[in-house]
Amino acid sequence: MSVSGMALKIRESTESDTFDLAGANVATIRANVSAAFAEPFPISHMVRITFLTGGGKLCRSKYDDGAARAIAASLREHGFEEDHGASCVPECAGLYKAQHDTGKNLRTMVVFPRIMESIGDSGGGDED
Repeated sequence: MSVSGMALKIRESTESDTFDLAGANVATIRANVSAAFAEPFPISHMVRITFLTGGGKLCRSKYDDGAARAIAASLREHGFEEDHGASCVPECAGLYKAQHDTGKNLRTMVVFPRIMESIGDSGGGDED
């Protein structure tokens, strides 16, 4: 799979990172999120990918009203599930959650990507 632009920057994340979606339209957001999360990240530790999707009256006009919905829809197409209790641990791979940072008055979507370690770790102790 060939990815470029923001999708490539997301996939290259080896530490928790934040991406500001100010000025991005729904089509661009969906394309980037879909390309970035279609395959597991080539890392063995969990990272948190945070997308800034909106905010209070001072920055609201910078963000597309459908940004958070576009991220969620793209993630669901790749089997991700929403979980408000998700955290930055390998067991939360494939989960996302919406958050509102009341201190900074920003709305975010936090994604915990699938990682290489989380694929294929479902068995091993069931031999008879």
